[in-house]
Amino acid sequence: MIAKWLITNICIVFMILIWSMAQGYGNPTILIGKLFSQVAFILFLVNLNMYFVFLFIRRTKVRAAKIKLAKISKRMMKVHIPLAISATTLVLFHAILMALVHDWNIKTASGALAVFGLAILLFSGWLRRKKATGKRRRFHYTMAFIFFGFILFHIFI
Repeated sequence: MIAKWLITNICIVFMILIWSMAQGYGNPTILIGKLFSQVAFILFLVNLNMYFVFLFIRRTKVRAAKIKLAKISKRMMKVHIPLAISATTLVLFHAILMALVHDWNIKTASGALAVFGLAILLFSGWLRRKKATGKRRRFHYTMAFIFFGFILFHIFI
């Protein structure tokens, strides 16, 4: 199961890199903007994968796997917020650079929608950090998957 999960992540990253190269880079500003967004995507993907680590811990019956994944998740939780802040910063740089280069179109509209989803995701994470409840946890991971969908829509539109 872990191998499938890692292969899926690697395939998603390579699909995005290939799609980005196929779209071209018009000028250096676009290249830098795309590089920011690609690094941000990988950081968000690492954070999103925490859900699957916790899901595997809950579902597996193999004690050794649970222990190993619990140790991994403990390390991942320490970097969850710094990764999210770094990725958000890169997304904002990406948005600013692309706004300078592109006119308003469906791609920029989908990017604006993704940034709006990111704002809600960050707010849900702040709520969860302020007071952790089951409802806030579900809201945060639901928003993470919705935001991920917005990102994929924005990339492949």
